[in-house]
Amino acid sequence: MSSGTEPHAECEHQKLRACFNVPDSVKLGVNDWGWLRILAGEYGKELERRGYFFISARELERISARQPRLMAKHDFSTSRPWIFQRLRLGIVPVSRSEYLVGRFNLYERFPEAFRGEVRTLELPAGLDTLSLEGVSSEAVALNGASASGMLEDFLGCGPLQATVAGRMSTRELEVRLPDLGVDVAVDRAQMEIDGGFESLEHLVLVEAKNHLSDDFNIRQLYFPYRRFQQRLAKNVVPVYLVYSNGIFHLYRYEFRDPADFRSIVLVDSARYALSASHLDAQAALDIVRAVEPEAEPAVPFPQANSFERVVNLLELIALQPLSKAEITQRYDFDPRQADYYANAARYLGLAEPVEEAWEPTERGRRVIEQPQRDARNAALIRALAARRVFREVLELSLARGTVASTAEIIAGMDGLGLSLATSRRRASTVARWTQWVLDTVAEGTPRLF
Repeated sequence: MSSGTEPHAECEHQKLRACFNVPDSVKLGVNDWGWLRILAGEYGKELERRGYFFISARELERISARQPRLMAKHDFSTSRPWIFQRLRLGIVPVSRSEYLVGRFNLYERFPEAFRGEVRTLELPAGLDTLSLEGVSSEAVALNGASASGMLEDFLGCGPLQATVAGRMSTRELEVRLPDLGVDVAVDRAQMEIDGGFESLEHLVLVEAKNHLSDDFNIRQLYFPYRRFQQRLAKNVVPVYLVYSNGIFHLYRYEFRDPADFRSIVLVDSARYALSASHLDAQAALDIVRAVEPEAEPAVPFPQANSFERVVNLLELIALQPLSKAEITQRYDFDPRQADYYANAARYLGLAEPVEEAWEPTERGRRVIEQPQRDARNAALIRALAARRVFREVLELSLARGTVASTAEIIAGMDGLGLSLATSRRRASTVARWTQWVLDTVAEGTPRLF
């Protein structure tokens, strides 16, 4: 069944839009239509009456005409369907054949970007395939964290051995949902563990991602934690690992009340790398001054404040070309952000649209395939300096050791044909990208004690 075919004759797309007050400006995907169909019937009435409902996988597929696992895969709050975001809904599997949908918050925000020390570890000699920092695979990142002793250093524990991984059942759990005021029985729902590492005292359960996001689905940590916490005497430690641009971001969590998934608390966080940085402010300033600015591209001036996420998107499309819809569905971007960040990479000459999918340009691929993070970051700084505004602001900021003022940035944007109001908004992007450069080179600047 195509996305434009309704299972009920009376429910055409326009009627569904009218029923749920979906603005015409909102582009709906196949999952959006599927959930609107479900909520247009008895399930929507039950949601209104009780605040939640149970739906079988068979019913979910019958009404939505979509595979249940695709309809229920919401790894980030922004990956939820439009109606879920509007009504603040969440979905969790309660068995292999049934789901619970209701007004409860499944997501935990990561702390604000951490700019502190990057701890450096080395891999054991001879592990040549793990020394390639240009690889962005989640599995390789997890293997690198394990082989380098990163988990032991982060947790301050003895040697850990890989013991559990892959898909398995939750077994039987009783889960408290405080937003609904009910306890829910979970009976052998499917879950997945990216990596489990064990010692005499600990079982460390790691969820690994190769893309940056603002938040994550607590279920990814909670179900594995509960399965083993109920059956082991040793301490079960949930850890979230995010790998991007040669940096491992580690977050340790705990559940203060094991029965309540909303009792999650961040205990510690740290950043690691598998090689030290030697790219300091003077080296970056030399790079900037050596670049001859290119003509301003026929692409809108960037409006994407996180340069880390521009780089991360480049990593992701280097693994495989992605359409705007795929960027939105798989990663923590809403449709507008997907446009902004893809076009930001395009503005720098690092990405381009090819047959409705985004791919790295030759320049972008050369940048992302640099085997060492200093070389990659130097290449990224060159790409920034190739744009006149960024070159001027970077030169001024690196020489001072602090980001240029908003007034100075706006003055540098003169000649771009932007209104003052637009220039002010775009100046925020210039300042944030410049701050990324200053943070990056601060890591490589020797400290005097």
